[in-house]
Amino acid sequence: MITLTIDPIVVSKLKAVMPKTNKAELAIAKYKDVLERKLDASLLNMATNMFKFFRHFYVSTHALSLEVGQFTIDGKKQYLHKWLQENGLELVRVVTPGLIGSDPSTIALTKLVTMTDAMDIKMLRHKKINELDALLNDTSLSDVDFFYRLFPDFGTMTQKELKERYHICPIDIKSLHQFIVWLTHKANKINDVERQVLVRQARVIMRIAQTGTGDLPMLINQSQFGRVYYRGINVQSVHKTLREAMLGDCYEYDIRTSVVSWKMGYARLCYAQMKSPISFDEEFVTSLAYLAGKKAFRKCVMLDTFGDDSHIAEEVQLDIVKQALTALSFGARTYRHGWIDQSGNAFNPALVNIIKNPVARSRFIDCDVMKKFIAEQDKLDKFIYSYHTKADPTLLTHSELQTASGRVSKSKVMSYLYQHFETDAMDVVRAELKRLGREVLASVHDAIFVRHKLTEYDKEKIEVMMRSKTGISTWNLDVDELKAYSGISAEVFKEEQAHKLRMEELEKLAASYQPQNF
Repeated sequence: MITLTIDPIVVSKLKAVMPKTNKAELAIAKYKDVLERKLDASLLNMATNMFKFFRHFYVSTHALSLEVGQFTIDGKKQYLHKWLQENGLELVRVVTPGLIGSDPSTIALTKLVTMTDAMDIKMLRHKKINELDALLNDTSLSDVDFFYRLFPDFGTMTQKELKERYHICPIDIKSLHQFIVWLTHKANKINDVERQVLVRQARVIMRIAQTGTGDLPMLINQSQFGRVYYRGINVQSVHKTLREAMLGDCYEYDIRTSVVSWKMGYARLCYAQMKSPISFDEEFVTSLAYLAGKKAFRKCVMLDTFGDDSHIAEEVQLDIVKQALTALSFGARTYRHGWIDQSGNAFNPALVNIIKNPVARSRFIDCDVMKKFIAEQDKLDKFIYSYHTKADPTLLTHSELQTASGRVSKSKVMSYLYQHFETDAMDVVRAELKRLGREVLASVHDAIFVRHKLTEYDKEKIEVMMRSKTGISTWNLDVDELKAYSGISAEVFKEEQAHKLRMEELEKLAASYQPQNF
């Protein structure tokens, strides 16, 4: 997708100290190949404006140098990357170095390199839909070579080893293809930076899937906190719109308001210890309201936060409130502003990043519903922390649950506990689905995706088993139907052409119209 053209002067000067036939050309070709892949990887994950405005990338120059390797230059073994730097022929320059040697630096290409990006959104927009189809189906670069660059161990590992190291996600290639077309020509509410990342990620996933049996291998990265994560591009790391496109027609089952549900599983024990003069329902009125009707609860908070005359679209307001509630459930502090540390680094707490308008942020924190909700969640946090650290004191000495200064981190302990309970609950779901013969397409923490909808009986049975296994009586599953992207390519192209012709005919009629005098 990224193609680099290197100024011939680089090869010319290198040949002077590498006179053997084709040695200089092969060395620069290897450098070019490695750099192209590094830039592709940077663009695949760069969700900022840095490339758009400054043509900057995130690349570890240390890793770049090692991967390009050493060559015999001027009679001695030298790293090509370093030799180019020392001789005024560097192909990249460091704008901002990484914190430590192996960390990615912010880099830019020098004048000796010209970049062409086949997946640049501006280029794609100017292509007609049938031209884009041709580009997406282009096999001039072998998909097999592309696949083995990303998964070199697939050629050496046994099937058993692959199953132990990878989870396999089936991909709906047709849906993904149509999603790319939609992104390029139809997605008007997505900014260019987000669109660029989504197109690139979708294209990479499609090429991987096209190589074999329509699957995306995902390298398992088990967290000590309980969850399963993956390295590289995967079903968890991409935006939910891309996730839906890659999975196609399916059903998503997720734990309803999972963190609050988990905490409310301890509410009766907490209430008994409190010896409160008011009833249980009064003590946890807002948390119970959230569990009973999360949509109505969010709408109420949204009106308190943004009012009824905000210029922000209602669906965006609701999404912001949803993110803020989730952050608070995970222990985010109600800070109203960011700050600068002693080293001059700027920090924005979660709520500042989510609710960017300071007036709306203050309204959110100060509204009566949120004050009560935050107070209730704080009571539950303190009870759960005390309950589990007394039952298992090793939580207080676990190195992964401590701050940099060596003190126990309450937020890490809470996250550790929740993720283990979440994993236990979802293990029950996966095991029961397997018993029912239902293939799990993918898992994303508290959600699973299956091709066919469960009967109400099977769903309720699984919920009972989740509650029994974890002791959390408030677990429930929500279900959403997801639809594949379809009919956007050739079909839409024909419709657009027909509409264009109709409009041209109407314009001609209007131009030739002569008013009648009566």
